[in-house]
Amino acid sequence: MILPSVPMPGPKIRGYTMRTLVIAVALAFIAVGTASAQVGNLIWEDNFNTLDNWLKVQGNGNWGWGNGELEYYKNENVDIAPVPGESGNNALRIIAKAESGPGIVDAWGGALNYTSGKVVSRSFVSVRYGMIETRVLVPNLATGGWPAFWMMGTATATWPTCGELDLMEMGARQAFRDEHDTHNGGNGLNNSTVNQFVGANAIWGSASGTSMIAIDPADTLNRPYYNYANPLAGRFLIYRMYWDSTSMRFTVVDNGVEHDLYTHPFVFPADAEEFHQPFYMLMNLALGGAYTDAYQLGNPASGVAMSMPLPATMYVDYVRIYQYNGQGEVTLGVPTPEHGRFGLYTDNTTTTNALVPGVNANIYVWENTLTAGTIAPYEGANVLTWKTNGAGWFGAGIMSSQPANVFGMGDGYLKFRIKIPANVTFKIGIIDVWGNQNYVSFPANTTTYGLVRNGNWAQASIPATDLRGLYMDLRMLAYEFVILEQNGTGCEFALDDIYWESAVVNAVGPVATAPGTLRMASAPNPFVSATQLRFTLPAAAPYEIGVYDAAGTRMTTFRGIGAQGANLVRWNGRNDQGRAATPGVYFYRLASGGATTSGKVVLVN
Repeated sequence: MILPSVPMPGPKIRGYTMRTLVIAVALAFIAVGTASAQVGNLIWEDNFNTLDNWLKVQGNGNWGWGNGELEYYKNENVDIAPVPGESGNNALRIIAKAESGPGIVDAWGGALNYTSGKVVSRSFVSVRYGMIETRVLVPNLATGGWPAFWMMGTATATWPTCGELDLMEMGARQAFRDEHDTHNGGNGLNNSTVNQFVGANAIWGSASGTSMIAIDPADTLNRPYYNYANPLAGRFLIYRMYWDSTSMRFTVVDNGVEHDLYTHPFVFPADAEEFHQPFYMLMNLALGGAYTDAYQLGNPASGVAMSMPLPATMYVDYVRIYQYNGQGEVTLGVPTPEHGRFGLYTDNTTTTNALVPGVNANIYVWENTLTAGTIAPYEGANVLTWKTNGAGWFGAGIMSSQPANVFGMGDGYLKFRIKIPANVTFKIGIIDVWGNQNYVSFPANTTTYGLVRNGNWAQASIPATDLRGLYMDLRMLAYEFVILEQNGTGCEFALDDIYWESAVVNAVGPVATAPGTLRMASAPNPFVSATQLRFTLPAAAPYEIGVYDAAGTRMTTFRGIGAQGANLVRWNGRNDQGRAATPGVYFYRLASGGATTSGKVVLVN
């Protein structure tokens, strides 16, 4: 089977300058009553005493994160700091600077003149439904400042199909501000400044293109908030999104008064499936780019010069998530680990869990490099069979709809059957949600990873350790299987019976580890020089504890015979070669008696 051809995975883009827009007016906005809406219990919060729930972003992305932004994000520009004037209260602090120098470059090595900060909760915290609330202070934006608190779908699909939710966004172009300044505090004189204006947005990949609710040239739906008398910069405001399975509502609270940012709650159209899936959170202070009146990366003539006073500081006091209309789910950490056999494309092999094309996965051909083939299946009724079309290369892969976690199968294998001519050199690999890729090669006319090249169906078995390499995040895979050929050799080939398999498969089928069989924690956490990995076993048994960095690389391993009840081992923050680990987040995994459990620990300076 062949699904529609799509490009290789690319960067996610944020902004309102896309050429293909569908203004979902008739379907998206329906008057709904809010009198019966209810905010329930607090289910998660971060008061920013640490950054344990966040990853710092480094770099400038592809063409300034797809928007021509001018900043280079640096880890050093993000920290926890006291809130000015609020004794005992800490906040996330993001500092933007006029700064250049070695390493402060765009994706092509071009020098940049600004740095700033950005954090994301991806792989740490995701939310589906609920009332999301945050308290934010932004600096004087002048021309070029672009602060935002926003969310992206955890789906592996690229933007906009994954969905985007912007709870607060400032720095918009003058023309955009002028479209709506007869409402919600505006004066109709087309003279608002960026410091007097804030808006919100929802974006999704509709059946006809990219849809976003903020694009409203008729001025019938979008109601950004204006405050001329008391500009929004330099003081805290509260931003909220009320989200349930049918609609969402965006508001801003200024001096105790809540203002809606749209005329009605946004009722989801049928093609906005994205808004029924989990989202992770992002916070950043961008500089310049397509949303602002400042110029865009690589084109000084595209806008005016930056005038934002620098250095400038943005504070995020807290993030809170409440139940809303009885709904609200928060997921901490990575997806549930796969175990046993994780089927990617197989009919007859018994699996513990499996991807199903068209349900929770898709099969993609890259850049129309393959057409349908005619080879019969190896097993069952289904097969992936293709012919090359003379493009000079080909690529195809199996991508799960949500990230898959095969970290616990890191000592196992990726197995597949293939029927391909012996003279074709190809690669098999994986791609994680961060865009990291790693491949192993199958040279022509050789037997590699057990694959006999005789023109018949044969099986290859690739150790997961070879696929993991140095940087792959096995906890967050997007493409669990990729085939790539770059020599331009023409052929017809087929793939079948593809699955990940643990090193030891004791049982397959819908078997889950019994809850509560193992317990594990670490203390102190965070730690400076050493931490104790404490664990409890239901009975005396052999155990193994692996410590891994954020990329999934094994740092060290502890093995032994544990006693029934409490046990502990001490990790000194070093790898097996005795080298000190760098500060950051590390993961530990305990395996004993066929059960596993895991956790994370933070090493600080």
